[in-house]
Amino acid sequence: MSDSSNASTASLALLAIDSLTEFERVVDSVPAPGRGGAIGRLNPAWVTVLHVTRQADFLQSFATGGVRDPWVVEHADDEVAPPFDDMRAALARTRERLAGFCATATTEDLERIPLTESVEGLPPHLAGVPLQQLLARTTAHLFAHAGELSALASLVGAPDLSLPGVMAASCGLDAVG
Repeated sequence: MSDSSNASTASLALLAIDSLTEFERVVDSVPAPGRGGAIGRLNPAWVTVLHVTRQADFLQSFATGGVRDPWVVEHADDEVAPPFDDMRAALARTRERLAGFCATATTEDLERIPLTESVEGLPPHLAGVPLQQLLARTTAHLFAHAGELSALASLVGAPDLSLPGVMAASCGLDAVG
């Protein structure tokens, strides 16, 4: 394994931690009016938070070889808003497990191919893709949805969060996790 490979792995892992942190920061900034019903064509915040939590929970279970969060499994296909605090707690648990994995991931960990066949709820083209690519995709996905929620929060009166924020893990400003 080369030094540049180690550096790339570390950079991706730290960026993934920052994307999880930033997504949580944005979720916490959405005022109550934006958490419930849709605003125009935007999804309500709860739909986006549940979607992202479900995807991150899939990834953490693939990455760690662990089990999925029972709350996420039970509510993954909800068509009505679950209690926001419960959903936020599930996101925090998922973030903690995934960030913990990222903090210790090696190049070998990220070269592993966790999905050899399609899994319901994930795009079929992700089967056979190394964990590194899944983590990179999830990181981009989290930042995209953070922007979506930031726009929603802004529409209901929240101040601008200046995304992407400090990016403490990537900048070495914070203990990882």
